[in-house]
Amino acid sequence: MTAGAIAEWHPLRRVVVRPPGMEAFFGLLEPYTSLYERVFSLQKARREHEELVETLRTGFGVHVQLLDQLLLQAAGRHKAVATELIDRVVETVTFGGPGAARARREFRETARHLDGEQLIQTLILAPSLRFERGRGARSVSSYTTLHVPLTNLFFLRDQQAVTDRGIVVGRLAKPQRRRETEITTFAWTASGERPVMRVESGTFEGGDFLPAGEFALVGTGDRTNATGVAEVLAHGLGVPEVGVVHQPRHPLLPTADPMVNMHLDTYLNFPGDGIAVGYREMLEAARVEVYLRDGGVYRRSHETRLLPYLEKAHGFRVIGISTLEQLCYATNFLTIRDRSIVVPDVGRNAERVLARLRGEAERRPARYHRLYLRAAREFGELRAEGGFFPNKRAAKELGLQSVQVPLENLTGAFGGAHCLTAALERG
Repeated sequence: MTAGAIAEWHPLRRVVVRPPGMEAFFGLLEPYTSLYERVFSLQKARREHEELVETLRTGFGVHVQLLDQLLLQAAGRHKAVATELIDRVVETVTFGGPGAARARREFRETARHLDGEQLIQTLILAPSLRFERGRGARSVSSYTTLHVPLTNLFFLRDQQAVTDRGIVVGRLAKPQRRRETEITTFAWTASGERPVMRVESGTFEGGDFLPAGEFALVGTGDRTNATGVAEVLAHGLGVPEVGVVHQPRHPLLPTADPMVNMHLDTYLNFPGDGIAVGYREMLEAARVEVYLRDGGVYRRSHETRLLPYLEKAHGFRVIGISTLEQLCYATNFLTIRDRSIVVPDVGRNAERVLARLRGEAERRPARYHRLYLRAAREFGELRAEGGFFPNKRAAKELGLQSVQVPLENLTGAFGGAHCLTAALERG
């Protein structure tokens, strides 16, 4: 198996996903620190994920693999992988208090008897057990805490980017997510997909990478920094040209809110050859540094803005979306092949997104009132016209075909179909 992707619109052959598990239950107890947008139904989110997987498998014939199964199957084939998996689990669980040494020793001896699901879930939850002795010879209480469970692991886009060279392992910006790459890298390597490089010093997330044939875009801002971009340019890419896109401030906000457009794919995506879908006001504002490959090294050529870079420099037709559609993850679609996409049902997302934005505007009117007024006006117009993306005239004129999937719960964790999928192989 060889991972690689040259353009977002090349046929999607193989993708890896992970349904939200018990870790999401704990994340929903306090959404803000879990990097979620809002509270949502975990049961419904799981059903949405199942529908997304079924759409990819039966609707388009994409080879869909589950991350947990990928790792467990490798452990079943290779004793060394099985041993490493158990060792990682043993190292993840900590013990403290009276009897901790005994408990640690016994867990080390018995961990091999845990089933596969228990092993994976232990890695993700990172439990810590603390013992307290009460009155009586055998009166010992056990308290279990979780050390930053990986509540966002079902967003499998961000831990890595798949470039023309292969898998580039990132380094996630938020401490809550930093351990995710340990699990995904272990899974890739164990299953025979050895990454071509790993970002070590800077930060880099897969949602900030879009391959586009003869060039690629790399976003930089809140989640991917300049040091991470430099590492990727040095070792992770081989295309002739790279546009480094600087995260723009939302035009309707007086100060930056990086969660509104945390990654490049939250306001731009490519559904087909020569076609882009994007929020034009952000595309006009986003600064781009263009790098050209010369003698195996990328050298800075010039600076421009993202919209003319796409339209004039590369001849792309840009399908514009509204402020509300951008907030509803309209660009966070997954391209299956040229002019064929799987996209969140933007209209179904809109009511929940608008309700949350209204609450933010009431709490902080100086910051969010203008944004809410624009989104509310657009909601009425788009609903009356039935024109939520992808049901736009420009999309139909360009022959864009789409399947809409209900993701109104999963998008509550700040992501759509693109974020939920690690597209390992295109072409």
